[in-house]
Amino acid sequence: MGKPVTSLPRFTAADGSFSVSYPAPGSAYDVSMGGNGVTAKFTGGDTGVLQLFSEPARGRSPQDIARDLLKQKFPDAKIAYEIPNAMVGYQPGYGEVADSWPQGTSSSYIRIRTVLLVAVKNDLALVAGAVGPYHAFGPDFGPGLPSGANVQIAQDMGKYVNSFSWQGDPPR
Repeated sequence: MGKPVTSLPRFTAADGSFSVSYPAPGSAYDVSMGGNGVTAKFTGGDTGVLQLFSEPARGRSPQDIARDLLKQKFPDAKIAYEIPNAMVGYQPGYGEVADSWPQGTSSSYIRIRTVLLVAVKNDLALVAGAVGPYHAFGPDFGPGLPSGANVQIAQDMGKYVNSFSWQGDPPR
């Protein structure tokens, strides 16, 4: 069997510990690479940021890692709900959606929604995170159906979350 055909570019960590697909050049994203993953800034619609990265689990559970990351980035965020049966790279993990209300430059508050998905394998956590302005989905916004995510960038997140693979995983 040959290699599977892919339509998206792939990031592979320098040490080979994981890989993940990311938005293609010319898409609605400005993409940058770091040592531990990819940051893709969504330039269309409501804007937002998608991060696909790894970090050492150091014996922590996916839930502990998600909570630690949320505290680091958004210390005042409130968890809206947990995502049941969350998976990253087809590995069972933990997911949550949280809201924060940072003050804008005009002294007004904007509701920011964060979606975090984390799974751990071989003591390496793979994380998919999306942050963007809260925007309720309905007949006049989004795919037409209501959504618990209510953040535009989350509509595109699934194909990247499921593209994660740890070193040694079989090709998909």
